[in-house]
Formats: sequence, C-alpha cells, structure tokens
Amino acid sequence: MCIRDRFKTESYGSQSDPNDENEIPHCTLKMFPEETLHCVEWARDKFGKLFSQKTKALLKLADEFYFAQDLLPSITTQQEQQTLRQAIKMLKTRPKTFDDCIEWGRKKYQKYFVNDVRQLMYTYPIDMKTKEGAPFWSLPKRPPTELLFQSSDELDCYFISAAACLRAKVFGIEIPQNARNKEIRELLGKQAEKVSVPNFKPSDEKAKQISSQVNKENENAQEIDVEGEGSVGNQPELEQMKKEFQKLLEEYMATLKEGQQVCYPEEFEKDNDENQHIDYIYAMANLRAKTYKLEHMEWINVKLKAGRIIPALATTTSCVAGLQTIELCKVIAGTEIEHLKNAFLSLAVPIMRLSEPGPPPVTKLLDNLKVTIWDRWVVKTQDSAATNITQVFETLLKTYGLKPRDVFYRSEPVYMENLMSIHGREAEKEETLKKPISDLLDLEEGEEYVDLTITFENPNKKDEILTNTPLVRVHIK
Repeated sequence: MCIRDRFKTESYGSQSDPNDENEIPHCTLKMFPEETLHCVEWARDKFGKLFSQKTKALLKLADEFYFAQDLLPSITTQQEQQTLRQAIKMLKTRPKTFDDCIEWGRKKYQKYFVNDVRQLMYTYPIDMKTKEGAPFWSLPKRPPTELLFQSSDELDCYFISAAACLRAKVFGIEIPQNARNKEIRELLGKQAEKVSVPNFKPSDEKAKQISSQVNKENENAQEIDVEGEGSVGNQPELEQMKKEFQKLLEEYMATLKEGQQVCYPEEFEKDNDENQHIDYIYAMANLRAKTYKLEHMEWINVKLKAGRIIPALATTTSCVAGLQTIELCKVIAGTEIEHLKNAFLSLAVPIMRLSEPGPPPVTKLLDNLKVTIWDRWVVKTQDSAATNITQVFETLLKTYGLKPRDVFYRSEPVYMENLMSIHGREAEKEETLKKPISDLLDLEEGEEYVDLTITFENPNKKDEILTNTPLVRVHIK
C-alpha cells in the first residue's frame, strides 16, 4: 500500500514490483518444457517479441532515420545491427492485405510446430545417448512430435485467427468483423490450409547453436538465433544495410495514408479479451503443449497465468483497506508528508514494514529548467478556439526555450515532423500547422482543453529527443 500525493511524492510508476526469482531455466523454456505453464511463458515471450519489441524497434529506426538522415552513428553494437536486420526483414515481409496476414500466420505455425520440432530432433535424435551412456530423451525431457495443420482442428484455427489479426493490427490493416467468432475462425483456418509452405531443410549451424545452449544449461544464456539472421558484418556491409533500409522504408511510407504510422506496437493487455492477446497465447501455448504431450490448459487459466493474475484473499484485502483508511485520515487532517507511511505487507510470512513515501524524481531538461512527473505545461492563447500547432510551438519555445517536434494525442500521431518534411507534402504540412487543434482531433462536445504529448529536441545534443518532458495542456475554449 503506497501513498501518492500530487507534487509531494513519487507516482505509481516510479517503482516496480520486485523481479520474480523463480525464473524458468532457459533450455526448459525454449526447448524442453516440463509442464504447460512453461509453454504459456514461452508463448507470452514470443508475443512480446513479435508484436511489441520488434515493432517498437522498427518504429524507432524509422523515426531516427528521418530525423538524423543517417543510421550509422546510432548503430555501434552487435545487438543494434541485429535490430536493423530484423527491421529490414519486417519491411520486406510486411503484409499488404489481410490475406498476407493469414499466410504469415500459417507459416509461423509451420515454423513453430513443424520445422522447429524437426530441427530439434535432427540435433538430438530419439536414440541419442548422453556422455554417461544414458538416454538423452528421458524425463523430464520429452521428445516433441510435429503437428499437422488441419482446418478442422479448433486450436489450429484459433492460432491462425489470432496471429493474422495481430499481424494486421501491427501494420494498420483492417481485420474482419467478429473475428473471434467460431465461424470466422473456421473460414480463416480453411483459407490458411491452402497456403503453400516451404519444405524443411535441417541446418547444421542451428544444430550447433542448440547444442551449445543445452551444454551451457544456463538460464542467462542468450536466445538461439533460430531466425537465421546472420552474423555481424563490417562497415561496408552496414552501409549496404542502411541503404536497403532507406529504400524499403521510403517505398513503404509512400503507400501510407495521412496520419498513418509505419507500424503500431501491441502492448500486452490481459483485461481486453477483444484484442486477441490472450487468444494468441492460449492457442500457441496449447499447440506447443500438444507437441510435447502435455496437458491442455483452459483459456481462463492461460489468462490468469499469462497475465500473472493473483486472486486476492479477503484477509489481505481487509488489511489493505484498513491501512488505506488510516492514511486517508492523516491526509484529511492535513498531516505533514513525513508522517504518512507506505506499507509493505505479506500475511504469508507474516511481515509488515512501514516507510516514508519518497519525493517525486526530478528531471533536469536544461540548466535552468527542471520538471517532475506531476508537472504539466499549459498553453492558453487569446483566442483559444482557434489555437493551432504553430501557436503552441511558438509559446513553448518562448516560455521554456525548447524546440517542439512531434505531437501525439492519446498515443495517436497528430503531427510528425519527419513525415511532413518529405518532399511533396509542403502544402499538407502548412495546413496541419495552421488548422485549429480542435479541428484536427476527434473530440467530444464540450471539452475545454486537450492534453498533448509533444516531443522536444535536445538543444545540447544533436539528433536527440528529450525524455520525461511534461504533458502539454492546450485550452481550446
């Protein structure tokens, strides 16, 4: 139970829960699951990489390129070059229609539940022995068996539907209505059944990588490069990759509609069933469980495990409510902040510790400009109803000495400097900058102000965006 007092204490986001020390070993999670929970964790990890991490990386590279017009200075490590390779691959394989998304889902099914199984069994044949002469495939290790995609299998259709819809949302492609209905899933499954998948060819290089990871038996080991992205190259190779990325990005951006982003990362959200996040993890986890002959896990249990939902006990809830009431009485009485207390409670141990709430963290933007998480910059012109982006930018530059760049409203782009600076969009840029903000946004009737997220250039470091800048409240009435 934590005290949060505006302008006086840190916010809820200032601290994070302690890391779970009971992490699943790397090889168990990636290759040798022992229970269905391991399959759920594996599916949750794949979801994050496919629809969030790689998508964010592509968006960041696209933004950096158009801002700095050069990617080379920012790529200095092996991981950054690997990220560029993945971004190039995403642009090359980007879908143009929802049918392309179905094809992508079918090929992912083939990779995860057929080809990866064949590769693992190629590396470790069923009759393989350990150095001690014991069978390699002995419990808790289970040899996987490949799956056969069938449109008559409800779980297969579940996977195709969720995978295709998530892929489409990432690239701003419209998805079918009622995509979660059983009939629609079956139709998508039948369409996926017609997709031609490439023949599998075992790789000795991947076999060596798998063996290396198994021999280490270290949960901190790096993940296997199962995608076959290649090794880090030299400077000429990096230059060639940069040119390829630029060409692919420009071709793609020429097809985007006004206001459309390069891609839309999917942040995992367990509480919205319609977003198909849990659907994807449910299907993927149970298909993997099927390959290893593990028990099926029901949808609601997958949601609880993947979302790390812990049922609340009545006794814990009552204790927290009591502690909250004590602190609320202090706030009403006007008690000094030093006398308010955070409480760390565990009835299982049992233990309860009290501590003073910490002050809000301070961010130094300029030598003479500091902000906290509670600050909000307010812009109010003489004619608020006609306030436009140009006026907002001029006010912020004059007041705070920072040059604004991009504008977002509820995570949606309103004005992107790099996109608007592309040759041929001069008239569109001028119109966007001069149009009243109330006309640019889809606002409810009667709203008097809007809170915008505006990025600012760092005046001390070229091609860098300042972080932790406050929201900007613009009055429109």
